[in-house]
Amino acid sequence: MTPTGVAVLLMVAYAVDYISIGPNWLRDRVAFLMAIASWREGFNGSPLDRWTVHQVTNVIDTGLNQAKGAYIAAASANAILGVLVGALFVYAVGALLPTKLSGRLGRVATINFPQSGIWQVNWRLQLVAALLGMMADLPAGNVGSLTIGCVNFLCGFFAPFPAWLLGGA
Repeated sequence: MTPTGVAVLLMVAYAVDYISIGPNWLRDRVAFLMAIASWREGFNGSPLDRWTVHQVTNVIDTGLNQAKGAYIAAASANAILGVLVGALFVYAVGALLPTKLSGRLGRVATINFPQSGIWQVNWRLQLVAALLGMMADLPAGNVGSLTIGCVNFLCGFFAPFPAWLLGGA
């Protein structure tokens, strides 16, 4: 995706969320998925991405250092950060699932992003999208593979959208 395409996709995601285009259940999901793809394409590996990972790692390291001689003090901050991003991915999947699946999947399907009013951006939704877009490559194992696979799929899915919308972005 071109830099212009990334900017267009991010602006469209914010516009869909801000203007409240469509029904709530669809608007939040579409804005969220477009935002993840644009953050991933536009900011992954950027100075903002490195700064965010560095700051969160410092917070985790500070917490681990407070444990001093405890066994948990030897834990890896990067592994803990990967687990947190994996948990954020599970939270996001739960927020995207329809509530009627809660009978089969349990409480995870009842998670919802709070609804924002018209002419408001749902900042919790956008923050989760930004963090997942930039940090999707940090979790390891099966959750990490699923996370990065889903985010890469979204990037490929939404890549042609700006050019289709504006004819050559």
